[in-house]
Amino acid sequence: MEGKSETETQALDAQTKARAEAGKICDEAWARALQAYKEAKKQAHIVHKKARKFALNKQAKKEAKEAYKKTIEQAKKLRDAITTEAMAVFRCSYDKADADYLETQIKSRKAITDADETYKEANKQADIVYKEAMKRAVDKQARKEANEAYKEAIEQAKQVRDEATRKLR
Repeated sequence: MEGKSETETQALDAQTKARAEAGKICDEAWARALQAYKEAKKQAHIVHKKARKFALNKQAKKEAKEAYKKTIEQAKKLRDAITTEAMAVFRCSYDKADADYLETQIKSRKAITDADETYKEANKQADIVYKEAMKRAVDKQARKEANEAYKEAIEQAKQVRDEATRKLR
């Protein structure tokens, strides 16, 4: 299993935090929707009870019962609408966190690939310059200097690559 880079770890932490926050908000919305439903149901029950008490005939009692049922249905619809909206917001937030993390991974991999390609190109150029310098070197000292310059160029290319990818690997 490949380890996560510092950049990917930070992105994963942000993703986890965003998901947790979205979940918390969703749970809170659900709890409030349920509480509102229970309160509406309780109030409807109180009103229904009083309406039945004051009803003078069967028709009035029947109308009170119908009004009670409609009120309960409306409370359920409101609760369901709130929870549906909360789920939509949660899903959107969850998807955004996933997309942000995936984008970070893609950018990180691209930056690593670019740095590796730049390193390979620098090596190629160093090889070309080294071969040319060796052809033109007239003595041992010139060859030694060409070798040193070559090693230094390769080392510099490695350092540049490593610095560019340090947090990405």
